[in-house]
Amino acid sequence: MLSPSASTIVFRVLFCALLATSVGQSVMLTTLPSMGRQANLSEFHIATIMSSSALIFAFGTNVWSKVAKRAGFKRILMVGLSGYSLGTFAFASAWMAGFSGIISGTNLFLALLISRSLQSTIMSATPPSAVGYAVAISTPQSRVSAISKVTSASNVGQIVGPAYAGLLVGFGLLAPLYSIVLLTLLALTLVYFKLPVLPPLSQQKNAQQTSDNNQAPSKVPYVFVAACICVFCAMAMMQQSLGFFFIDFYDYSPVDAARQVGFAMMVSAAASLTAQFGWVQKGRISKEAMITIALPLLGLAYLLLFLQHSLFMLYAAMTLMGLGMGMAYPSLAAAATTYCAPSQQATITGLITATTAMGYVIGPPLAAFIYQLDIALPFAIASALIAATTCVVYITLRRIRHVG
Repeated sequence: MLSPSASTIVFRVLFCALLATSVGQSVMLTTLPSMGRQANLSEFHIATIMSSSALIFAFGTNVWSKVAKRAGFKRILMVGLSGYSLGTFAFASAWMAGFSGIISGTNLFLALLISRSLQSTIMSATPPSAVGYAVAISTPQSRVSAISKVTSASNVGQIVGPAYAGLLVGFGLLAPLYSIVLLTLLALTLVYFKLPVLPPLSQQKNAQQTSDNNQAPSKVPYVFVAACICVFCAMAMMQQSLGFFFIDFYDYSPVDAARQVGFAMMVSAAASLTAQFGWVQKGRISKEAMITIALPLLGLAYLLLFLQHSLFMLYAAMTLMGLGMGMAYPSLAAAATTYCAPSQQATITGLITATTAMGYVIGPPLAAFIYQLDIALPFAIASALIAATTCVVYITLRRIRHVG
């Protein structure tokens, strides 16, 4: 186990590594609809790129999680950051070729799909190696807090990324993407020089595995994993639709729409970060109570997005969404890891890490199809999905209380 001062440095380095990739993801999601319109690609093309890369990311996360246990967390984290840098450069260059008229139509779509998919194959090594490192240096009692310290980088990235994209998009739609390459290379340098090398996890827990097998596996944690997937599926539907919604409903240009999406996502992420640092990490509310508050908030937020006819109402909905997301993911993740048997810990942690990608496999193509029927309908479907999820999770929590 590392000393307190060494642990502090480790958590900061891991936070910076995930922050760089989170900013990159936020920048990509903010600008993607506008770049698609600029290149004359349809909503379905953009949804396919997002969904395919997310599917590969979901599979890759589980594979890299197992590799990291054998090869070491630092080494695989560096692989992930290197792949993110190279992949982002290739993805941005494909867009550049499309904007320049070198390739267009189906050829452009295939170039974007292949470059993004290859990027996802390697960059999916980053989250499981960073979270696995945090788990490896924490005690069972401090594990939830340790994971939260690392994964809160996602919320910070969602605040910084849209604002960052909005600032640089004036220099061109591709300026934010190319600059992300530099950020991830800086994170890679920081990891190389500052992160200590841990022995592979397979060498650390041989003595523990015998006692792990005494407790029977439970199906309960999979309910919370599924709930996380539904939460991110709803968010993916919103992010897939929002940029096009600004263009089609409010008549913004692609560049202005990217700025508006960036601001909306920044508002949401700021509310999410407030909830996480104000309540989640301080332990003021139990995880069960947070779940019962967060999920209805998310359902209400998507319903308001469906009903809204003004920017004020849209930003109010995004604020509620941020508060809900700030509590939903960490509380659901904590519930999943709390109610699982020790022998399930690694599997459940890997699945929780992959839930974001799993949600983005389903959400974008579903939203793209529904968008053709009614441009506001994806928000209504997202609200209904969260409502159904709330009912299932509430029933599960009641059963847990009765058994306990």
